Amino acid sequence: MTLLKFSDVSLAFGAMPLLDKVSWQIARGERVCIIGRNGTGKSSMLKLVKGVQKPDDGAVWRAPGLKIGELPQELPVADGRTVFDVVAEGLDGVGALLAEYHHLAQNCVTEEDLNKLMHVQQDLEARDGWRLQQLVESTLSRLQLPADKTLAELSGGWRRRVLLAQALVSEPDLLLLDEPTNHLDIGAIAWLEEALKDF
Repeated sequence: MTLLKFSDVSLAFGAMPLLDKVSWQIARGERVCIIGRNGTGKSSMLKLVKGVQKPDDGAVWRAPGLKIGELPQELPVADGRTVFDVVAEGLDGVGALLAEYHHLAQNCVTEEDLNKLMHVQQDLEARDGWRLQQLVESTLSRLQLPADKTLAELSGGWRRRVLLAQALVSEPDLLLLDEPTNHLDIGAIAWLEEALKDF
């Protein structure tokens, strides 16, 4: 089944063409690697795939309902958010609810906290939240990520791993990795190769 198709796509910035009548497609289960020097249009092509950039000419077709996950080039800010919170953000609206539940469950000391926890629990039950919590927890385990550490406590390579987990919990049909080995040492690159074999 075709997930994405470029038909005679052209894109230029000024007089410099990055893509000139490019046609290609990606089918379910395929793995595609785009290589080239800096400034040759790799990131621009990924923007076309995601739909955040429009081609100058030609058409980009996406399968109806296509879910795209992404590991961006940029690392997340090393702030006080926990690994669990950042990974759960990959679940859109339910992610914030899961993060709230996670924090309330760990820090529930007052009756008001307990009431909040019960309301969040009811919302999660109505939105398939327990299955999604299990998905977050199993992804954290599979990628060997410490749920309660903050991003400020992690190296660049570990924060990259957090972003990969965030992309994977969204259960995408198509996973885009933009310079996935940035900030990774040789051991982490080997780990990444193994982690992606199951996708």
